[in-house]
Amino acid sequence: MPKRKAPTGCFWRGQTLWGRIQTGGGDLKWSLRTNDPKVAASRRQAERSRQVAAHHFGDHRRTFQEVMDAWEPFIQREVGPETVRRYASSLAVLQPHLDGLYLDEIDKKLVGSIVESRQKTPYVPTGKKKAIYVTNATIKRDLTALSSVMDFAVDQEWRDDNPVMAWLRPQSRRKSRIRERRDPIVLPEAAHVQRVIDRAPGMLAKMIDAARRTGCRLDELVSARRSQVNHARRQLTVIGKRNKQRVVDLEQSDFDAVFKSLPASLKGPWLFWHHEGEPYRTASRRFATIVAGIAKQAQKQEQAFRPFRFHDLRHLHAVEWLKSGKSIYDLQKRLGHTSIKTTEMYLEFLTPEEQRTVKQEGTKSGTRTAV
Repeated sequence: MPKRKAPTGCFWRGQTLWGRIQTGGGDLKWSLRTNDPKVAASRRQAERSRQVAAHHFGDHRRTFQEVMDAWEPFIQREVGPETVRRYASSLAVLQPHLDGLYLDEIDKKLVGSIVESRQKTPYVPTGKKKAIYVTNATIKRDLTALSSVMDFAVDQEWRDDNPVMAWLRPQSRRKSRIRERRDPIVLPEAAHVQRVIDRAPGMLAKMIDAARRTGCRLDELVSARRSQVNHARRQLTVIGKRNKQRVVDLEQSDFDAVFKSLPASLKGPWLFWHHEGEPYRTASRRFATIVAGIAKQAQKQEQAFRPFRFHDLRHLHAVEWLKSGKSIYDLQKRLGHTSIKTTEMYLEFLTPEEQRTVKQEGTKSGTRTAV
């Protein structure tokens, strides 16, 4: 296949386009890392602008990769290892959209094109045959990682604004520009939950049971340490979203069933540990495998079993909490919800009388006026 014509100021070297500019009395040549003439022209012009600014004004036009290199050691000091891994995964997904760009080239329009591209491009998950679309919740998670990098750049005075926030932060009284689709909540049946607990190995079984009894998220339990359990007060302290700490009170029966005699490992501080005392980081995959195995067996034996996610245990706990007549405002704090509006989604599982009761409980305790 014949090569396409190289843009002005570019030339071919093998199958790759290179740029050339005259700067400071010298001839600068460098690889543009592409064979697309349009991309090459854009990158060559960006580098030319940077070189001109550096020569005439002494400015340094930073690439996004340079900012990333400076941000990485910073973020490792600011957040936990799980958040660092999540950010790294998200930025790896976004890399094709940002590769080769300068910091000032990342604007609201570019972020919008990334969102649109991800919403419209299906992908096939590993081990699956059917293509699916990325959820808006996943897109927002990935943009949060990018926003962290851009906030760092603002703090370093390398740019004046964070263009990602226009897609994450509510505009006036409107919701954020990416509206999160929330799938309808389908509560797992208690008998089905117990069946999974019975099939799971020791520590994973305890973790599943703990999620059902506390409403904690999977990552909160995986990262929990033994020191976070107060045996005298029957309390579990967890680190939730945005590194926020909260304390979960436990009924005597729940504490005795899960935490009172939970075996400890001499090789690590983790509350729920895997072999060699390591944190149970494979819990999500193991849980999904067990649920899928039970579902397959139930289908063969023509038994009733509806598969469920680990996060559905949190929903089940919330509904059971409210149906017991406890305050919805106490549940808000228990689950770590920033807004009571999020907690109110569980009211649909209650009768009108039950709804009045859980709201009045909050008023009695002085937590908040009834809604």
